[in-house]
Amino acid sequence: MTEDWGFFERRTDTELMRILINCEWRTDAPLERLPELLSVTVNLYSVGKSRAARQDAVARLTRLEAELEQALTDAVYIGRINTPSRLEYYYYGREGTGGLPQLREVLGRYPDLRIQAYSKLDSDWSFYRYLLPNDLEELLIHNAQMVYALVHKGDKIEKPRNVYHWLLFKDSGNRDHIGQKLKRLGYRIEEMKPDETKLGETKPGFPYPLVISRYEDVKLETINGRVQELYSLLRGSGGIYDGWGSVMKHTALQRLRIGGKRLFDALLSVFRKDTAGSGSVKRQ
Repeated sequence: MTEDWGFFERRTDTELMRILINCEWRTDAPLERLPELLSVTVNLYSVGKSRAARQDAVARLTRLEAELEQALTDAVYIGRINTPSRLEYYYYGREGTGGLPQLREVLGRYPDLRIQAYSKLDSDWSFYRYLLPNDLEELLIHNAQMVYALVHKGDKIEKPRNVYHWLLFKDSGNRDHIGQKLKRLGYRIEEMKPDETKLGETKPGFPYPLVISRYEDVKLETINGRVQELYSLLRGSGGIYDGWGSVMKHTALQRLRIGGKRLFDALLSVFRKDTAGSGSVKRQ
């Protein structure tokens, strides 16, 4: 079974939850052979406030997560919930999974942690469906993936830059109306040529695009706040949110390295072109 992990935040009436869930099971759930929901909850109040204490806690909890997955071989790990006070791991397994000796063995390796394991029958996987992201949360998952990719490629996400957002509308009237609202909110309306806005590639039923921008950083909390604002504004307007993008920002050293690599690639390309015509290179 392939995995499709998504991370997003969900605020309830009482708390903020950070949810990590494997969305791949949404098409196959429920699995009749795995009717029991198992939760393993770790109380986080005892975690120290220092940076060293937090780093140690993260390392131990990561190890606990891996050991649980190794021990529960007949169960599937569907995800976890993180709040300021607790961390919860969730699995679906066969009946009796909550009483497995290998589960007790793993938990026994962490006597100083306040851990509770609880299981119940949930044959229709209702809790899993509760965790699945709604339309807005799907956008937040995409945001997390985008920002992670930028960081992985060396982007300095805290540096401001023009961040572009693409909106699509069913008719030009609603687009113009929303455009005026966005101007008052501080957005810039981008005037782009048809080939730049890719007008021919809009979604069916939404032929009127609107490209807007703001000058700001691309930290996850910034992007999430902006997407939530736009999503709320578009509700009931005949428009949909279609994504965002920006130019990457690198440090001076990273720019030097990238520039050097491009120069090397260009020289290598020239060398290959020259040698290809000299008879010294044989095509395979």
